[in-house]
Amino acid sequence: MTDEQVRRAADAAMLPLVASLAPAGVLEAHWLPDRGGDPVVWLLVGTEIARVQLQSTSWVLPQVQAILTRVNLPPDKVLAVRLEVTSVEAQDRLFDP
Repeated sequence: MTDEQVRRAADAAMLPLVASLAPAGVLEAHWLPDRGGDPVVWLLVGTEIARVQLQSTSWVLPQVQAILTRVNLPPDKVLAVRLEVTSVEAQDRLFDP
């Protein structure tokens, strides 16, 4: 699978990913490859409390991996996926003096 095909597959997974994780507070998701080309999925929640709760939930990574598998991301990429969670609250504080 080429890098472009991997990118398209990961992009295609973001909408179903948000839909399946919305009950857990996920508002948005996007994907970026790290320096080694492995996928990093960024999840956005509303508050810092929601971020901590989501990060401590054991089923989130397997859920993300299942969705990535459904869009035909190669198994080596699925197993290498890393999650990063941020919040609207934390992003708003980036520009505070």
